[in-house]
Amino acid sequence: MRRLRNVAVPAAALALAALPVATAGTAEAATELVYGSWPPAVTYQNRVVMPRIFKEIEAESKGEIKWRLVPGGQLAGPKETFQAVSDGVMQAGLGIIIYAPNLAPSLNAIYSYLVFEADAIQAGPAALETMTLDCPSCIAEFKKVNIVPLAGWTTAQYYLACRERYTKVEDLKGKRIRGMGGPAQLWELAGAVPVSSTLPESLTLLQRGGLDCMHTTYTWLQTFGYGDFGKNVLDFPLSLSGPAVGMLLNRDVWKKFTPAQKTLHLKKAALFSAAEAVGEFTVDNQANLEKVKKEKGVKVIPVQPQGFKDLVAKFEKVQRASIIAAAKKFGVAEPEKLLDAYNKNLQKWRRLTAGVGRDTEKLADLIWKEIYSKVDINKL
Repeated sequence: MRRLRNVAVPAAALALAALPVATAGTAEAATELVYGSWPPAVTYQNRVVMPRIFKEIEAESKGEIKWRLVPGGQLAGPKETFQAVSDGVMQAGLGIIIYAPNLAPSLNAIYSYLVFEADAIQAGPAALETMTLDCPSCIAEFKKVNIVPLAGWTTAQYYLACRERYTKVEDLKGKRIRGMGGPAQLWELAGAVPVSSTLPESLTLLQRGGLDCMHTTYTWLQTFGYGDFGKNVLDFPLSLSGPAVGMLLNRDVWKKFTPAQKTLHLKKAALFSAAEAVGEFTVDNQANLEKVKKEKGVKVIPVQPQGFKDLVAKFEKVQRASIIAAAKKFGVAEPEKLLDAYNKNLQKWRRLTAGVGRDTEKLADLIWKEIYSKVDINKL
């Protein structure tokens, strides 16, 4: 077992590891692979996207590959997923690199860069392209831990969902706000206290007063339950981040795939990425805001915008230097090139997605053409 620093694997996942799993290309009837997903079963990813992706993989591989979804963190949480996938305890899972930044510090530099003037349809493919085509060190870092990173997206713009009603930046002074990576520095500049917690952990903290505000998308107000306690949503967008890696895939499994099976997974990675950008973080995002307003009494609070604009401007003056310094401490050779590539890709994808609207298939085709069709399956 490869032991990744400061990461433990739950007993349930270790028990699963003892079960036989067929391998691609063998004489066995089919390959059943396990995707352990830590978000709740009700999320758009687990409810809509993964079932579609896995059904299509099974059909298009003529039944040779079957994926089984195990949602809700039954096998591994956000931090433990990296270890579980690396060891093959489960064959794939969702990866958020800020939970294990030392494993892929190059990707962490990209993820830490907060974007304030883009949406998920624009920024998601830009972040994915940066990781996949412009960051050879990202791929190399994942190789060291026996993982292939497939699919990726950013969140929608985050907003603050608070236990109390706040209307100006000064109200945040001394308040405890969930923040890891870039957001932590943003809250420090506002005089707030950043709190490091995973998305599932944050619900309990918000409930018990360990958090005064949650930095959240609209959709998480419903799917993670933040709207039960953070009923005051400040009406000012405060960045998006990514890419989340939709499929951290065990490299031993990847190597046993045939070339056709590898290409199939790349094509579905394009669809996976597009479905998250359009479905979860655009369409479902807005729908869930309306849902929690109606069902949970969540209110959108008008704020004094100038103070928040000034905060963002202050943060943008320092975030690049901060990310570069942190990445170099982790051993990333030229992190400034990654940030430059990301900004270039943001400009590119703002242009490319201008006519996409909310068409998942159109965005998936663009991601395939611009990103995954250019990937050498023998080098990934």
